[in-house]
This record gives sequence, C-alpha cells and structure tokens, in this order.
Amino acid sequence: MTTGTTPTNPFPGMNPYLEQRGLWPGVHNSIIVGLRNFLSPRLRPEYSVSMQERVQISAEPETNGSAGAFRIPDAIVLSAGARTGAMPGGELRFPMPERSKDAVAVQLPPTELLREYYLEVRRVDGREVVAVIELLSPSNKSRDGRREYLAKRAATLYSSTHLVEIDLLRAGARMPVIGNVPDTHYRILVANARRAEPIADLYAFGIRQPIPDFVLPLAQDAEGIAVNLNAVVGQVYADGSYDLEIDYGSDPPEPPLSDDDRGWVDALLRERGLRGAAD
Repeated sequence: MTTGTTPTNPFPGMNPYLEQRGLWPGVHNSIIVGLRNFLSPRLRPEYSVSMQERVQISAEPETNGSAGAFRIPDAIVLSAGARTGAMPGGELRFPMPERSKDAVAVQLPPTELLREYYLEVRRVDGREVVAVIELLSPSNKSRDGRREYLAKRAATLYSSTHLVEIDLLRAGARMPVIGNVPDTHYRILVANARRAEPIADLYAFGIRQPIPDFVLPLAQDAEGIAVNLNAVVGQVYADGSYDLEIDYGSDPPEPPLSDDDRGWVDALLRERGLRGAAD
C-alpha cells in the first residue's frame, strides 16, 4: 500500500485485480471516461466523443447459481379492469390477488439495475456515427446479455460504423472471431468499416505485457488516431486509489492463472513491496 504519493499500477498493463466483481463497474465506467478524455481534445473540432448508456436488469442468483441479464421492457401495460379506484393524490389502488390452493409461494431472486457505458465518435459535420468503442462487461459475456450484445455487434459490423471492442476481462466466453487467435488473457478488436472484406485487427495480450496501442479509424478522408489505452488504465488506477482497495496478498479473481503466471505475479508483487518476502 502506498501512502502520501500517487499510486502506480504495479502491472505493466492490465491489472487482473481490477477485474474483481466489486471493483469492475467503477473501473469500467472510469476507463470509458478516461478514453473520452483522451480522445476528445485530439479529435476536436472535427469529431465529438460522447458517452452512451445501455440499461439492463440483472437477476441473480438463477437456479444454477449464475447471473443473467434481461431486457427492460419498452412499456408496461396494465389492464384497466384491475383498477379499483383512485386514492387521494391520484394514486391507483390495486386489489390483492388471491393465491390458488394449488400454488406454492416462492421468493423471487434479487434484481439489479445495470448501467453500461460505451463511446460514440461522431463527425460534427453531418453528425453521423463514425466509430463505436465498447468495453466489455461480465453481462456482455454471459447468457442473455451476450446475445443482446452480439446482435448489436453484428448490426455495427454490417454498417458504415467502425467498431472497437475492448475485452479486459479474463472470465466469460470470448466474442467470436475466425482465425488463428493466440490464447491470451485480453483482446482488443478493431473492425474498420471501410474494408470490403470481413477482416478486423485483433490485438491479443496478457498480464505480463503493456496494453498495446491501437489505431481508431475515423472518416474515410482522415487518418486514424493511435490510442494509448495503457496510459488510460494507469490513470484510472491512480485516480481511483485502487491500491487501497486491493488485497495483493491474495490471488487475482477467477479464472485462476496458470502456475507460471501465478509465480510471475508473486515475484512482481514482492518486488514492488506489495507482498511480504518469500518464506
């Protein structure tokens, strides 16, 4: 733990401890803000970079103990016959339904409102969306949330909008690609809509490497811009004082690392003074 100084991410790139369930929502949103702050001054005045929100309802645990995401309905329709009259203040009173003698009372699982943010890069002249930057979350990589995300992904890939898909989570199913893909911890996919063939650039990397810079494609008559995501993640770590939130004496969250990677992490953290000396 550091005190009185600006904390520095002890990992050369992505810190696997930031993937913890309790930390990731804040990390996710902070990276999105950091990317916006990185891009906006470099792209203006030709482009604007805005945060967009996607809302889902997560229900957990399910009967198999896993989490799932469900769509929020566009509207809720109430039968007029269910109304019994208005209460003072205009509120409606609904009758308490009777339970059939054949019914069994069960408790519904708790629900959680999930707000996920992504970025849109728009050309100021014409306002068309030039690129979408997605940072995957656990809900994007499992069950209903995965199906919804893949549908949106497909729609973007078949449009004139570039797609940047950033996966900084080791857990969950990988997004589908075809080709000889290295088996690494993390990925960044850049799909340039100007390419006639369905080919994208895949940056694959692990916990031992810095996050590679990627090139964000822009409008047809403009060159792309290099994005230093590694610096953004480092700034998020410092701004969030995550050194105070993480127990470096324990292993990173699941999935478990290989024995070689666990040994590397142990040596790194001892070298940084974040773990005691080896016995």
